[in-house]
Amino acid sequence: MYPLFETVCIENSLIKNEQYHEARFRASYIQQYKKNPNYSLFDDIHLTNLVNDLKYKLRIGYKQHGTRFSISEYKNSIPMSLKLISDNTISYALKKNNRKKLNNLYKQKGDFDDVLIVKNELITDASYSNILFTDGKQIVTPDTPLLQGTCRARLLNENKIIASPITEADLSNFESFQLINAMNDFDETRWVAIKNIKH
Repeated sequence: MYPLFETVCIENSLIKNEQYHEARFRASYIQQYKKNPNYSLFDDIHLTNLVNDLKYKLRIGYKQHGTRFSISEYKNSIPMSLKLISDNTISYALKKNNRKKLNNLYKQKGDFDDVLIVKNELITDASYSNILFTDGKQIVTPDTPLLQGTCRARLLNENKIIASPITEADLSNFESFQLINAMNDFDETRWVAIKNIKH
């Protein structure tokens, strides 16, 4: 059993955001096992027979002693409409295989593509993604994510976005949103109208 995992994007036969995945792996490992890992997330991973023009998902499961990985071709599937769902008990600080609570919330999406989870009146994440908002001037991400995403961390470090508390009432201050994760990086052409977020 490999209770924790990382999802990593491979493009042009190169691993994207490698240092951020390694950093999250180390922090999660310490939180889970109360000590430093004696291996790297990317030990023994060899990228062979990949087509440069394709995007791949590298999934690395890990436990106290070692990893296992799989590589599969990835087709972009980005939600364009979100249903607001409240859950004040949801927690997903570590990227665990056990996603039961998240999956149960996702099942409540109805005719929407995904859910946007509100916890203690603050916007957090969609079921598989962090979220960005823009008012046309700056790009903001909630400072209360369920999971500290690697793409989100890089954008914050590069000062391309800022983190701030965002309530449901604040949504009307924004023009549009986009979802980001390891497989779907920030894209200036991918904004979606804020009206696509509803109850």
